[in-house]
Amino acid sequence: MLKILERPTLRKFNETDWEFVNPESYNNEIVAGEFWEAIDLLEYDDKFAEDALKKLIEKYPFYIDAYVHLSIAFRNQKKTFESLLTAEKAFNISRECLPKEFNSKKHKIIWTYPKNRPFLRAYQNYALECKEHNKYEIAISVLKDILDFNENDNQGIRYILLETYFKLMNLHEAKKIITKYKDDFSIDFKFGEVALAVLDGNTKKADTLLKEAMKTNSFFIDEIKKGKHIKPAPYRILGEPFFDEIIHVGSVQQAYEYWSRNKDFYKNKKIIEYFRNK
Repeated sequence: MLKILERPTLRKFNETDWEFVNPESYNNEIVAGEFWEAIDLLEYDDKFAEDALKKLIEKYPFYIDAYVHLSIAFRNQKKTFESLLTAEKAFNISRECLPKEFNSKKHKIIWTYPKNRPFLRAYQNYALECKEHNKYEIAISVLKDILDFNENDNQGIRYILLETYFKLMNLHEAKKIITKYKDDFSIDFKFGEVALAVLDGNTKKADTLLKEAMKTNSFFIDEIKKGKHIKPAPYRILGEPFFDEIIHVGSVQQAYEYWSRNKDFYKNKKIIEYFRNK
């Protein structure tokens, strides 16, 4: 099979924004059709998706989005080593697209330009893989880069970053990011702020913050207090018994999912004791 060795590039769009550009050789409907056929089978037939994406990469060795989704196909099949290496490959190709004149202090690569999304996905996926493989410092560095590129954070990077700080018990950095996104009304930030106040020994502040946090999810206090955590049944749409809807904000499913992502942090005896008294 003939390999197409054209590389993607980043070009200046205006004074602040840059745009990611795929080569013309695979920026067409035929290649896009093959790509999306593979993507549609992720989580249904990951081996088929893997094989299809490998064929695309064999022909187009710098097709970043194919590497990103191949990494996901590997991850879904528990091929963790292959998933990490593939994510790293996508990240490295993306990073090499940054020209010397790109200045992260004033230049942006924003999500609202659809062409930029493969680049930003490659960074995010690599950060997630590093986090999964306990490469926390690398994950933090990459996540911070994404927030520099795209300050509006359309990918929810701040939540992954906060989780990572909680995992490392880096309370100072956790407080900084919660302060930075002080208007974020999510279970992650509101209950995270309560827990940090508890660890500081400031129960009066924690009590005040808890009233606000409970508006995001009233089930989470009970989840923390459990001796044994069991994943709740998925929410079902009426009349669609085999179709799982997304996790609802404020639901018992969300409470469990948030606890599960941060369980090492919320196993802290001081935090559990505080919530058991509520």
